[in-house]
Amino acid sequence: MTRVKKKSFLIATILTPLIFPALIAVVVYFGSRESGGPENVYVLDQSGFYDEQFTDESYNYTYLTGSLEDAKQQFQDEGAYGLLYIPEINFEDPSKTYYDEFEFYSKSNAGVNIESSFERQLRRVLEQVKLDRSGLDPDMINSLKANVDLNTFNLSDTGEVKESNSGLNLIVGYIFGFMIYMFIFIYGGQIMQSVLDEKTSRIVEVIVSSVRPFQLMMGKVLGIGSVGVTQLLIWVALVTSLTTVGFTFFGPPEAAAMAGSQMPAEAVELTATQESIANIQGMIDSVPVTQIVVSFIFYFLGAYFLYGAMYAAIGSAVDSLQDAQQFMFPIMIPLIVSIVALSIVIQNPDSQLSFWLSMVPFTSPVVMMGRIPFGVPMWELLLSMVLLVLGFIGMIWVAGRIYRVGILMYGVKVNWKTLKVWFTTKV
Repeated sequence: MTRVKKKSFLIATILTPLIFPALIAVVVYFGSRESGGPENVYVLDQSGFYDEQFTDESYNYTYLTGSLEDAKQQFQDEGAYGLLYIPEINFEDPSKTYYDEFEFYSKSNAGVNIESSFERQLRRVLEQVKLDRSGLDPDMINSLKANVDLNTFNLSDTGEVKESNSGLNLIVGYIFGFMIYMFIFIYGGQIMQSVLDEKTSRIVEVIVSSVRPFQLMMGKVLGIGSVGVTQLLIWVALVTSLTTVGFTFFGPPEAAAMAGSQMPAEAVELTATQESIANIQGMIDSVPVTQIVVSFIFYFLGAYFLYGAMYAAIGSAVDSLQDAQQFMFPIMIPLIVSIVALSIVIQNPDSQLSFWLSMVPFTSPVVMMGRIPFGVPMWELLLSMVLLVLGFIGMIWVAGRIYRVGILMYGVKVNWKTLKVWFTTKV
């Protein structure tokens, strides 16, 4: 209650869902803007095919004549951004498709986007020249091209057909898996810090005179876990409210069309913004939102209890954060494995690797959240949940046996052997 009532908690909880999108928007906005005016780029074209062919408005192109050495000297003397050299090109061999004689000079390393932009424009002109020389009809060539947009659907055993979106599923799966990963770091560290503070201040000696050590440990885990759940519920409410408001004011005017006229909603012309909102709404409808949210809360709590108990045991065993470092890394290895494997899992959610990592309690919270948007058989989901429950119950029991001894130990050089002795000690 002390944490939740703090103004800093309320402000951070409300602003966090808004801060990250705002930061991304700011970075994208300023990243897309040019730092100054268009840069000057010199072009030495010895092929004769690129005269006035560059259309990128980010640069002012100046076409040079003469040798490459003279062009380099002029580039250095006049301080231009870059020099693009195009050698003579021989089209006698019609089968030649690879050209690597082009060169670009700049005073600093050219970025990947800049290199790709020049390569794209160079390739466009070459293709056009080769097409003109071939005598083929450009319109006929364009008519032979075909763009394919594959519509994907999920077909259940009962014959129910539901549209799916692999790209959105990939994004949703990674975001929710990464959120659990971050929450465990944040709230697990808070548990360890809280236990360590009470131990070093000796106030724990007063507390354990009224409650058992195991009750104190569970109070830490449940109390801070409740803070996390409260924060999650506030975020879900905020996101749901903002989404509803956005669809109401900017979405397709279906209700207004039906209420205000006899025309069907499909006949109402949509603006570009409304059409985009309608497409987003359609993609969201293809994702099992309710299952994802419920599963996320369950796996968050399961992962939190599992790792939170270990954090509490570490906090009770050491006297400082420096001493805790030797125990932190082995505990975090499964989490690191799960977040690294998540990028592979969301590419192939039905692989053997995905299945087993979603069953092991130490990795299942992150990995299973990456699989759920793609559709997971109910028996796999239930088995994963049961194993996670058994895992955190067993871990709480193990951590409690270490906590009951370590919380009252001071100045002891603790290692893994010491923890084993405390675990087997009868109190």
